[in-house]
Amino acid sequence: MERILLIINRSSATGYGNAAIDRLSSMLTGALGPGANPQVEVVDDHPQAKSKTREFLASSDTPSFIIAGGGGGTLRAVIEAICEGSEPGNLPGRERIRISALRMGSGNVVARQFGVPRDPEAALKGIVANLNENRTAPCCIMGFEVGKKDSPPEVCYATTMGGFGQFGRSPGDLARWHRRLPTLRRLLAWLLGIERLNSMEYGLSLLLRFSWCALWPNATEVIEVRWGENVRAMRLLAGVVMNFPLKHLPFKPGTRVEEEALSLNFIPYPGRLATLFGPLSPKLLTRRALQLKLAGRDSAEVRLVNRDSMGFFLDEDSAVFHKRVLVRVAGTLAFVPGPDYHWQQ
Repeated sequence: MERILLIINRSSATGYGNAAIDRLSSMLTGALGPGANPQVEVVDDHPQAKSKTREFLASSDTPSFIIAGGGGGTLRAVIEAICEGSEPGNLPGRERIRISALRMGSGNVVARQFGVPRDPEAALKGIVANLNENRTAPCCIMGFEVGKKDSPPEVCYATTMGGFGQFGRSPGDLARWHRRLPTLRRLLAWLLGIERLNSMEYGLSLLLRFSWCALWPNATEVIEVRWGENVRAMRLLAGVVMNFPLKHLPFKPGTRVEEEALSLNFIPYPGRLATLFGPLSPKLLTRRALQLKLAGRDSAEVRLVNRDSMGFFLDEDSAVFHKRVLVRVAGTLAFVPGPDYHWQQ
């Protein structure tokens, strides 16, 4: 690739100092070899990561490789900039753009799925080795047409999941906890590891929200899910759109991250008692779940029945949709895996 961009989100996880950033920048230059001049951008949030990626791509149409140094939200910001203006099924090809990611955030499931080790320096060496060998794997990208209140729908993208219902509110809960208890979070991350802590925080958020819904069922939304000629109405407890299995979620999507397919899984409200104990036995909740596989030009629409808007999330970013959201496969991007990736035969 003629141009290489490394974006480092220094606010990811519990934060990164200048020394760690300089070490990674030097490591990348050394791994690329003589004459390499990668561009390194340091950002503080996801909007900045998206803006820097957009500027990098707009400056030239030569083949480019972009590495997202952060968590799932940083990777999504990069992908949003890459996919802007693309038609579904027609995302930039591997001859134009390739991407990769370092596990520098709290949610790193896509990078982990592509064999990226936890140590950023070891990861960079392995990623550059695969880049030099011209080795890539397809990464499925989700497309969401998000209804807005006073403007046309907005097209958004994600790589890991979209969360709905009570699950869809969890990233907002975590963000509030992190702002209020930053010192405690840093201590727990040091003791437990940031990825393990992130999973535990999501579990705690669901426990609290399910408990509230057991006491107050009207806290849940009534929705209609429409796909093809089918319609199913339900009072929604929790839902997730995903493209590969995650061990902390009780669903078996039957899809892989390399496959152009998504799994939509929505759990209807099962009553007070089952909701209260749902986090302790999540597989019991999935027995009545609606599970759909979306591939090719398939799409599913979620419509709100009893309110105008609902909070949800894309990867780690909280969002709101008004009235409706349309879910479909946007296509694939070429991902340069890490050294631990198991290549498909």
